[in-house]
Amino acid sequence: MKHKFQTTITLALLLLIAVPLSAQRERVRTVTATGSYVANQNETPAYGWSKALLEAKKQALREAGVMEDISSTTIMVMGGAENDFREISSELGRIEIEGRVRVEEQTNASPVFTNDGLIRYTTTIRADVLMEETEDDMLFQFKTDGLKNIYRDGEKMTFTITPMADCYLRIFYFGEIPSSNAQIYPIDSLLKDVQLKANVPVQFPPSKKNRQFFYNRKDYNYVDYDIGIDDKRNNLEQGVLLIVALKKPYPFMEEVSYESVISWLSRIKRNEKRVQWHGVNIVRD
Repeated sequence: MKHKFQTTITLALLLLIAVPLSAQRERVRTVTATGSYVANQNETPAYGWSKALLEAKKQALREAGVMEDISSTTIMVMGGAENDFREISSELGRIEIEGRVRVEEQTNASPVFTNDGLIRYTTTIRADVLMEETEDDMLFQFKTDGLKNIYRDGEKMTFTITPMADCYLRIFYFGEIPSSNAQIYPIDSLLKDVQLKANVPVQFPPSKKNRQFFYNRKDYNYVDYDIGIDDKRNNLEQGVLLIVALKKPYPFMEEVSYESVISWLSRIKRNEKRVQWHGVNIVRD
């Protein structure tokens, strides 16, 4: 995604938000789980074991009764048909799982060759699973309109968000290369962190009629969500738009990456946030 703005990262302010974000109470459940992965002979043993471990962690979540939370995050971003986009959705689920499952012991069984020439890797783990004390607030919702599945190279993205309750927003874009990642709302010194009111639709990026979002009048026509293909050798690029509604204005102050954003999200109580993932496909004529 190409932007007409820059974000300023102030890492020093992380100390100011560490306490409120991590204040949620959690309990731990210890479980034993087994996971398997069937690999073809072109896949390395290291890859096979890593996939078996991931399956064991998923099973640990099921044993602890929290798999529904993880699977909902992964399923919502599987809107594209291309392999690259599926890998993005898989990575999001993996990052969240890594934050919830702490492996204390791991035992690998000997690889087994199947009759059709494949290799089964199996591992068993004893793990601590973090269990949140809070539950979703089902009344804390928002609706997004105007997003498309496919955009042309150089097209401007616009959409409207209508919250069901007063909230603050954080909007992120993740592209195929790290330099495409960005927080596109709010933006330091350009777009203010304004509390949205219940049942009042707001267009993003904000227009001049929403003057309360801007620091300066001269910026009214400055902010556009221009999206484009970064690698000029490609005719297709895929990304993900993440929209987070918050009851409190928890700031995100790190460099934008899947890992940093998921880590930030995991420190906010479930009943104080609502998340939407949207797939973005960019094509060149």
